[in-house]
Amino acid sequence: MGRRILVTGGDTFFATRLVHQLGLRGCDVTVADSHWLSPGKASRYATRRLKTPALSSDPGGYLDAILRELSQRSYDLLLPTFEETLLFTEYQADIRRFTRLFVPPFGTMHDLHHKPSLHAKCLQLGLPTPPSVEPRTEADLESMTRRIAFPVVLKLPMGNNSAGLTFCDNRASLIQSFSRLAARQAACGGEPPFVQQKIDGDLVFTLCFCDAGRKLAEVVYRTRRTYPEAGGTSAHRESIRGGEVARLSERLVAATRWTGFLGLDFIVERSTGTAYLIDANTRANPAVHLGFLAGLDWAQLVIDRLADVASPVQTAKPGVHVHSLLLDLGWLLERFSLRPTNLAPFLLRCAEFITPPWPVHSRNELLEIGEPLSGVVMALQAATCLARSAVFGGDLGQMLFEAANYNSATAAQYRNRRCGNFVRDSVA
Repeated sequence: MGRRILVTGGDTFFATRLVHQLGLRGCDVTVADSHWLSPGKASRYATRRLKTPALSSDPGGYLDAILRELSQRSYDLLLPTFEETLLFTEYQADIRRFTRLFVPPFGTMHDLHHKPSLHAKCLQLGLPTPPSVEPRTEADLESMTRRIAFPVVLKLPMGNNSAGLTFCDNRASLIQSFSRLAARQAACGGEPPFVQQKIDGDLVFTLCFCDAGRKLAEVVYRTRRTYPEAGGTSAHRESIRGGEVARLSERLVAATRWTGFLGLDFIVERSTGTAYLIDANTRANPAVHLGFLAGLDWAQLVIDRLADVASPVQTAKPGVHVHSLLLDLGWLLERFSLRPTNLAPFLLRCAEFITPPWPVHSRNELLEIGEPLSGVVMALQAATCLARSAVFGGDLGQMLFEAANYNSATAAQYRNRRCGNFVRDSVA
């Protein structure tokens, strides 16, 4: 048996792809998440399964479960694949007592995940970033937003998976949306929303795997369809040549000495061709699957890093098209309505769903690699969330990963409890 690896975030399809590829290379893979059964745990290459508390509501319990597993069973690597990466990075000193972890310092990760800090980092490094302001109150909003042009977009500073993303075309809608989001943030101890000028352009993304500021592999891609449609996660992706986006990502990776997975979101302005950095995902993302199909071997990179073997830099092949079935279903149903006047547009949408106006080289990330049980589990999870969304309302993506998302409020509560316990222990 090869390396023993604990993979967390097993409730995502892209974690399943990593589990599959690591298993193919002889690794002994344990899969951890908060479900009894998840796509990752259903993989035929998962040799052990660990159920944790929900990351979003109990980050301390989640961390304790992982540390307990690491202390009781020897592992060569802890490989986070989703939002738990932030938690592990903050407490990496505890984890490194037992195993290796490919992440940067927590301050570095926070500076990229936290949207106002990312904006400041871009200004510091001279990377293009849209005009932005950080109002704390409605009075600040009135004065600060005179510096930027409409339309604008409101973002939650520590938001993930497009949570709270709101577009405003004028000052009246901005004030109304800011007040609503600021009140919601205040109720959970979060920061007021961040205001950024909306750039008229096309979204381009990148996912790379890095070692101490050096990119080892990268796939740059554009989105052909997103969910939510107004701006969210890409449901259809096409790999493209890196160009300026790859050069900008390389500058950021080098300046931060990044280690591990990093996803960056850019928008390329139509009128000027300028690529603006608008967001960072400090973890793996759905482009893991696209990368594999475009010729990148993420799993081998991980194994080489464990063996301290120098890996040649890998570049993704352009022109590969994939889609994420689950996100595409969300796109299909986003405009669904029982009103008769909406029937014809919905039927047209169904036709586009079945036959997109571009080639698709992969239609199902799990069935195509021989993981039918993982595909069934993911379909059942999606059906459950669709039913809940139809009955109770709410965003499908947020429901699907509600237990796996990093919640900055509960993370802060856990941090404060740990600090309090440390002070009491020191006094005692």
